[in-house]
Amino acid sequence: MKEATKVDLEGNYVEPVLVPFSQTGVTEIRELLPAEDGEELEEIVTGYIIAEKVPNGLFKPRWDFNLWADYQAGLATSREAYDQELADWYVLPEEERGERPAYVEPIRPECWGEGLPQEQIDEIRNAPVPLSPEQRIAQLEAESVEVMLGLTEIYETLVETNSGAMPGLQRLMSVFSGGKR
Repeated sequence: MKEATKVDLEGNYVEPVLVPFSQTGVTEIRELLPAEDGEELEEIVTGYIIAEKVPNGLFKPRWDFNLWADYQAGLATSREAYDQELADWYVLPEEERGERPAYVEPIRPECWGEGLPQEQIDEIRNAPVPLSPEQRIAQLEAESVEVMLGLTEIYETLVETNSGAMPGLQRLMSVFSGGKR
């Protein structure tokens, strides 16, 4: 058994599935619709099994059925052309044949692609990384020191100017310095 991928009708990744080692390419998932009074059962395609490895790095893998169909058509065309070339070669007398024609398979395209729009990928990549508890504590301590230094600067400026807001600032400074009033 090997891992394959179940996709929906649009080619979007659904889940991994196990398939026989011999299974390759794309296989339809078919289900029977319940029959109503006297009607025949109807079989519909509900998804696909893709026995092709999903490349790493995709956020939301999506199978391109059009690319796969074009590749399958190219395979059939190249096979037909090779069969004809080989048949023509066999018709020639042995002394005129030369080397046996070689089959050249078309280049296999990568049918897995990204299913998320670039904007969503950028959002994911640029999302802030949550801080660990230790990092959060260190951040709060640093912010607390900054606030205390700022208040100390204001307090010293007001002391120099002899402002009327002194009693309130003195109470505030004593709270930040650990004293109680």
